[in-house]
Amino acid sequence: MSSINNREDNLECQQHVLEYVRKFGYVYFGFLIIFGTIGNIISLLVIRGVGANCNQRPYSFPREPSEAGSSRNSPDRIIVDNTRPPLSVPSRVSIVSPHSVHNRRPIRKHPSKSIFTALAIADTIALWVNPFRYWILFVFGFDIRQNNSATLCRLQTFLTYATRDVAIWVLCLLTIERYLIGCYPYKAKIIWRGKRKICTWVIIFAVIFVKNSMLLFIMQLIYDHDNGKYEIMGPNYKKTNVSKPLLCDTLSLTARKVFFFVDIVIYSLVPTILLLVLNVALYRVIQQRTTFTGRYLFSSRRKKAARITKIEEGLHSRVVVQNRASMKVKRSVIQANRLLIPVGVFHLITSVPICIFSIIEDAMQLKRSPSSYVRCILDACGYLFVMLGTASYGVNCLIYFLSSRNFRERLYALTKTIHLCKSKSPDLYYHDNADRSINYNASSATIIKDANCEN
Repeated sequence: MSSINNREDNLECQQHVLEYVRKFGYVYFGFLIIFGTIGNIISLLVIRGVGANCNQRPYSFPREPSEAGSSRNSPDRIIVDNTRPPLSVPSRVSIVSPHSVHNRRPIRKHPSKSIFTALAIADTIALWVNPFRYWILFVFGFDIRQNNSATLCRLQTFLTYATRDVAIWVLCLLTIERYLIGCYPYKAKIIWRGKRKICTWVIIFAVIFVKNSMLLFIMQLIYDHDNGKYEIMGPNYKKTNVSKPLLCDTLSLTARKVFFFVDIVIYSLVPTILLLVLNVALYRVIQQRTTFTGRYLFSSRRKKAARITKIEEGLHSRVVVQNRASMKVKRSVIQANRLLIPVGVFHLITSVPICIFSIIEDAMQLKRSPSSYVRCILDACGYLFVMLGTASYGVNCLIYFLSSRNFRERLYALTKTIHLCKSKSPDLYYHDNADRSINYNASSATIIKDANCEN
């Protein structure tokens, strides 16, 4: 009687619970893979400043003696001096050759640009390994790991664990770098650079590779007759076929527990502690520097406002804008740190539940339970936790956009510049910017002349 009730409960679980999870899963993973990949590519382009070359005014460098006279017949360009002249000195306009003009860097180099790039690439690869496997499973009922090939079982499992470990540790390394730059700005370049930085990367990736290489030796395809006492189910929304492999796992519980313990430490315990401690420290640094900067700017503006005359207010307008732009450059460290805090917090929210679930499942050996209903509920909960855990690979661009004004400005500048670059050539941008600067300097000289005449 109990076996009949167990089968009825299992059938009801498969027809209702797992069927709803399956339908939600293939829609969820499809959107996550597509839009997550697009978002990672966009964040990669924004951080690297791709496409921002066109809308920048060039500036001149001293010419080499070997280049003198080499471009005598070439058309000259007008370069405007952006420095603020004294009141009695008119604006200066320089005429130089195009060969002496070098393009300005299109956009300021983003702090930790290389690790932000590595994070976007690692998240994109992770999206196409494990979520793609679940999408195929939910849509076609075909599990890549269980295709009568032990090699494919081991390789896919290895890639799943390796890519998620790389993604979380790239985030940890990025957080460590931002912490050093934020808390020790003068020592960060000495502590975290060159061989030390490379050695840290190599050691972490070597540990990840060695840890996950265990899967290449312990994983195997388990059939119904291999498990002996316990019965193992296949894809829970299909009928079980005992002639096909039912599970990609290991029969050795000792090897499984050893790997599980090492995996919990490397993937969950250590990164969670690092992200919690470092994000709290970064938040404190941001709050302290924001408060200090606000007080300093308020006091300095009050002192400057008492000394500036009416004529100088018009002349200083451009200088004030330039000073504010330079202050944004100095605040780039704070802007980069603000990108990381919500990313780290979101990863903790999505990864901690599946970590707790895995610990409970492995400690109680629920996957090998004799009750098919328990295994059905376990698989449904496991699928939902996997959906939650993989969300951190595809939403970083959205988090950047919502949490950082600097990222929104970069994204807007990138899209605007790409649109303008397609419609106009870079020379037209140059002449437009040069004309604006000449007109501004001419108007400034007129104001100075009129003021001197009145005096």
